[in-house]
Amino acid sequence: MKEGISMFDTWGGAPYGPYATWYLGHPAFGLFVCSWFAFFAPWTSYWLFVLFSFSLMVLAAWLMAKEASNTLSKRLIWFLMLFGLPIFWMFYVGNMHAPLILALTFIFLALHLFSLPINSQHNEKLANKYLMAGLLISFFSKPIVLLMLPLLLLLKKTRKTTFISLIIYGIVSLLFIVVPFLNPEAIGFKNIIYLLSNPDFVKQHMNIYQNQFVLNAYMKDNSIHWFNLIAQSDYRLMHIDVFSFPVFFDTLLGYPLNAGWYKLPIYITLFLSFLIPFIQNKETKYQLALLLSVSISLTFFLSYNTVWEYQYASLSPVLGIFVLQYNRKVFYRKWIPLLLFICFISSLPNFYFLLRGKEISAISLFLIRFNHILPVIVLFIFSIFLIVKKLIASDINFSNIIAN
Repeated sequence: MKEGISMFDTWGGAPYGPYATWYLGHPAFGLFVCSWFAFFAPWTSYWLFVLFSFSLMVLAAWLMAKEASNTLSKRLIWFLMLFGLPIFWMFYVGNMHAPLILALTFIFLALHLFSLPINSQHNEKLANKYLMAGLLISFFSKPIVLLMLPLLLLLKKTRKTTFISLIIYGIVSLLFIVVPFLNPEAIGFKNIIYLLSNPDFVKQHMNIYQNQFVLNAYMKDNSIHWFNLIAQSDYRLMHIDVFSFPVFFDTLLGYPLNAGWYKLPIYITLFLSFLIPFIQNKETKYQLALLLSVSISLTFFLSYNTVWEYQYASLSPVLGIFVLQYNRKVFYRKWIPLLLFICFISSLPNFYFLLRGKEISAISLFLIRFNHILPVIVLFIFSIFLIVKKLIASDINFSNIIAN
């Protein structure tokens, strides 16, 4: 910014090391968080950022463990949330994924507190603080929780906090577009409106992989953080290190399946998001909302095309919240040990070490990816089945959403 160069234009200024990669998060995160690491030499900055990420992971585990009702659960949460190859890999590559893990932890804990049978005023206030923290951290780092917004806006207890969080996000985002210093390579509102109304243009011209890492003017404007998910929505990077379900399944098929099929998990969770708020029983409603929010977090692996192995670290809050629910009388309690086991498989190392140096084939790619992707598929299907089964057995009142 000081040099008049967009923070998204990684290669636009003086080179600062061989390991530079394209920044694609919210510009506010780059300025208010990442800028502090720029005062140090590259490798010193790397280790400090790893320490920062580890601190966020410890905070996430501590927040989850302090809600546990017994010592065994606390220790299990600490172990599950800090152990796992994807977590170690996240530290190794130095990616800014730990903030998302903390954000998911806050959101899951908020819905957990809302679903308690006896809700004290203290718990309500704490839950709203957790929810706002989770939403804002995700909005300004990796906005995966955007798909949770319909559910959170329809639920009475989460509606106000979600709306305020969106207003804060909108104001800050607007500042990073209209203030020249904060957006030195702006394309102007006219072009932004054009991009908003032309998703096909965004997909064709703003995909970093399809463009061979060459940035055009549209990709240097701060509005890129809104369009990046659209830009890569239909493009599948057929790379050995990509662990998304679309790439996994296309490799098995031997040809690319229509992108619309991979959006089915998103459509399913969105449909359920509009049903759960009408459940009469408040405790059941928020238990369902929590399980659905977990399912929504899984759609990233199933519907988004470019998923790297370290991103499976975001399953750690799922493991933690399942441990908490086992200590309660939730409607799916008897299935939680199985859900935990399935989810834990994704924390284990893949079989790449057995295939290193050998010829890459569809079978070897399956062996490399399957223990991350298949557990997520099974976990998603099982969770949706439990939600639908409970919805069918519950009383639903479509006229009482405001009061409940």
